[in-house]
Amino acid sequence: MEFNVEELKSALIEKCKSEGILYAMVAVDRRTKEIILPDTLQGALKHPEYFVCICKKVEDKYIVEEITKV
Repeated sequence: MEFNVEELKSALIEKCKSEGILYAMVAVDRRTKEIILPDTLQGALKHPEYFVCICKKVEDKYIVEEITKV
């Protein structure tokens, strides 16, 4: 299955909105689109199928930023 980064970001934003989360650092599995709370940031960054990012609420909207290195 081909992944779409914008689709993954949208899924994360929707999850944060529905749960009332203000700040989250997560990994999203590109194959399944599951949101994962990894054990370590280093481990998540080494996993080729994970899109690692932060999602934060700024004023009235959510922003997602990709993390590529520690």
